[in-house]
Amino acid sequence: MASPTPSGFPARSNSRLEAFLRRRLPPEVYDAIRAYESCIVASDSEKRTLKYVVLSDRLIYLTENPPKSIRRVVALRDVVAIDLIDDSPEFLTPPNRETNQHIRIIYYSTILKNECEKSKGVRKFLFPFHHTNANNKKVKEEINDPVFWKGKKLKSLNESFFRYHQESSTPSKDSTLCPPSDLKKLSLHGQSACRLLPTPSRRSCQSASATCKAVSMPFGTTNTKEPQELSDHKDSPSEIPFKCSGNGNEFYLASSSLASALQSNPNLEKKESELHLYIISTTSSIFLHLKSSWNNYIIKATLLQDPLYVSEFSPATGNQRPYRSEEKIKHFGQLKSELFLKDNTLGKILCLTTELKGAAQKNFILKRLFWKTSDLFYFLVNKLHEYLPESRDKNALQNKSQRANELLACIEIIQTLGLMFRETETESSRLNTLAAKRGTLFNLMVILISEPRIPKLCPVFDIHLVAGSTLVEMSFDAELQKLILEYTDTATALLYEILLVFQQGNLGLGSTNFAISWMMSFLQSRPPIITFVASIVKEVVKGLSASFQLLSPGQAVLLYQRFYILKSCLQYSKTLAEYIRNDYREEFRYFIHMPALEKRLPLCYPITQPTTQLFHEVLKLVEQNNV
Repeated sequence: MASPTPSGFPARSNSRLEAFLRRRLPPEVYDAIRAYESCIVASDSEKRTLKYVVLSDRLIYLTENPPKSIRRVVALRDVVAIDLIDDSPEFLTPPNRETNQHIRIIYYSTILKNECEKSKGVRKFLFPFHHTNANNKKVKEEINDPVFWKGKKLKSLNESFFRYHQESSTPSKDSTLCPPSDLKKLSLHGQSACRLLPTPSRRSCQSASATCKAVSMPFGTTNTKEPQELSDHKDSPSEIPFKCSGNGNEFYLASSSLASALQSNPNLEKKESELHLYIISTTSSIFLHLKSSWNNYIIKATLLQDPLYVSEFSPATGNQRPYRSEEKIKHFGQLKSELFLKDNTLGKILCLTTELKGAAQKNFILKRLFWKTSDLFYFLVNKLHEYLPESRDKNALQNKSQRANELLACIEIIQTLGLMFRETETESSRLNTLAAKRGTLFNLMVILISEPRIPKLCPVFDIHLVAGSTLVEMSFDAELQKLILEYTDTATALLYEILLVFQQGNLGLGSTNFAISWMMSFLQSRPPIITFVASIVKEVVKGLSASFQLLSPGQAVLLYQRFYILKSCLQYSKTLAEYIRNDYREEFRYFIHMPALEKRLPLCYPITQPTTQLFHEVLKLVEQNNV
């Protein structure tokens, strides 16, 4: 959570700023800070001033250099694009022009209509870089170019494709909130699923808006504090002073909170604003962290459209105890010591892992503690290795009930590991742990791509119980098949997180041993990868082939992760690319196509637009001729 080290990862180095943040921010907000960086800031109200940009899991703050006050300037929910601009600002001295990273953040804000009319044209002397201007400096499209991160000349990265707000945050004239009686029509399918009934013309603005509001109602209306803040315009229209809501887990979608603010106050109007950051460094990783935090927010905001997800991980309402970091640290220490007990049963490990996962979901500080040392990561991976791909206990080879319990525990462990990887890319201790336990990380990847082995037959000892035993067998077989599918989904999500680690290495932000091309080379040499890739394509086909069934939030996120893995295989592994093109060209022609995707993904999901862009990239790679 600080200025980057030579490796490109943040380290706590600015003690004065950190002491200020700790003093001025509530503990739960301070613990959610991801990174900070010194930069020159330009916006509607900032005229090239030297400040610190401070990034949390859902907000971007600014504070003076040296720090005196802190204020929120952008909520990640309102972001439209985060771009790296290729230019040479004239206000910088010649040496600094060559080492400058110009980051442009485009976001939506709400202002009074009369203020909007007065402010027209004000920005043109501050920002000649508006993304709709054909004369702009070019925004590079390739994010994976390591030359940018290592050379002197800046290489700007990809034009952001997250334009979701432009389509979904403007409500239709005729759209209305679903009445309470309509909420009963929501049916739950699968794991953490919330699926709507099909609508004939779902792609229209009206149906998309109604769908979005219907899904977001169960959690979007529980707190109105941020919409009230949006209505307060005593300060700068684009920069709102920091106000703590007292709940670090509150998330709001622009499509719901911004729209509700506009509807409740007819004098408000939505405005596209820009925040420009100039970082005088070629090694700073703040751009990556901004993009990563935004992507993490989009995934979490999508999952929070699922009432089951909200009920499982949101803090309980009522009289809540004050947030104290010391209590979280003590709780983590207790869980860790109990997990390491030698006489633990599988059931005890399952319970402790579930408790650890729930605590880490609600408190980011536990993720930091997890990576601070490597022993817990090593312990959990080794525990997986005891049961995957087959159990070391010979009894489990014949006992389906025991094997089902083992798979349940493995799924919980993998979900916990995935949670620890998620949103921790700014933690330098994570890279240190993974580098120290590199062999453990590679063993984990092999486990994830390997299909769990299950017993085929369960012996029957009494001929009179044959009929009843057959029914029991069928029940266990169905349960095991469900667990295998759940395991595959969970393993896919964790492999996606590991791919992101290697993607960072590919950008020159870590050890060269974490380059994604090296990872794909390792995976393609392991026989189970072919079966794993085949299962991903099969699940994508299955997910897109069911007519008029909307994907649940969890399924939508998983679809995005599957496409990301497929893209990595196509882009960085010649062997896997040839396999996908040769064996699944017909599937991509008849089942995996844009009309199928449009029928399944609601526009109100923040993950929809990124998935659409990623889908286009995968199709383009599949259609390429074999090299």
